[in-house]
Amino acid sequence: MLRPAARLAYAPLRATRAFSTTLPKRFIEEDVSADRLAQLLVQSKDSGKPLLVDFFADWCQPCKMLSPILHRLVTTPSLVAGREVDLVTVDVDKNVDAAVQFKVRAMPTVLAFRDGKLANSFVGVLPEPKLKEFIVAL
Repeated sequence: MLRPAARLAYAPLRATRAFSTTLPKRFIEEDVSADRLAQLLVQSKDSGKPLLVDFFADWCQPCKMLSPILHRLVTTPSLVAGREVDLVTVDVDKNVDAAVQFKVRAMPTVLAFRDGKLANSFVGVLPEPKLKEFIVAL
């Protein structure tokens, strides 16, 4: 057992919390609005990392198939040749303005932005190997 003086000496060490200002390497934000999407596009331009925007609807079965694959690829860069990509999802039923702004006509629609500009896109579900190619090409 420690003496009272020794306990006081160690108390500040245990009470200290680790703090880091480093941003996470991978960023996923779910169900964003048109305004928030505009902010994220500006941030992606500044960060230099590609941004995938997944437009989906709750009732869309292909969307439910695509979403988990996108999440897995984005959170595991080793699956996509070490490529770091941010992911944002937009529910078209809740955020009609965002869907109209980006001319989304069918779901799922995935837009890929690089340096704040549209770099590539696809509509529908792609098999996982094609999704990997899509992300690596960004």
